[in-house]
Amino acid sequence: MLRVEGLGVRFGRAWVLRGVSFSLEKGQSLAVTGRNGAGKSTLLKLIAGLLTPSEGRVAMPEGDPRRTMALSALDGALYPWLTPREHLRLAADLRGCEHREAELLDRVNLTVAAHKAASELSTGMRARLKLAMAIQADPWLLLLDEPGAGLDEEGRALLDVIAREQVERGALVVATNDPAERRLGTHELALEGKA
Repeated sequence: MLRVEGLGVRFGRAWVLRGVSFSLEKGQSLAVTGRNGAGKSTLLKLIAGLLTPSEGRVAMPEGDPRRTMALSALDGALYPWLTPREHLRLAADLRGCEHREAELLDRVNLTVAAHKAASELSTGMRARLKLAMAIQADPWLLLLDEPGAGLDEEGRALLDVIAREQVERGALVVATNDPAERRLGTHELALEGKA
């Protein structure tokens, strides 16, 4: 189970989030919504451990966090000189998981671009690569930040399948304001922000 209790963070004197609480069990998904600046991306980074909360806590299932959880973020950086195949190889090495680059490239329809530098990929192809990297270790919890940005109709259909498979394996949190992506959540959390 993922449990978020009284979570809050501030930058300087300004609170971005405060008093956020929810829990997710296997088979559940959460759509996090809210206006721009409400803290959707910040919440995902707090859950992922990329930011330290100012108050509250996040409790995750036991296990290696490199495999228990994965984040695919809109602002997640790719190395412009590495190919999709090289990104997946590097991510597998960092997570300590099995190398399955060919399978994942096929899964997200990037086989034809496997040897192109990331800087040569379209926005949608980069989004697909980030999805492939996120699902690489079959995490219990998958965090997706505006995952449909830049995806075409085929890419959005792929996202729907990945989301369904994730909920069968564990839990899913999607930060979005896109109506099509909001329906990926079995629950919804609307953030108001603390500006």
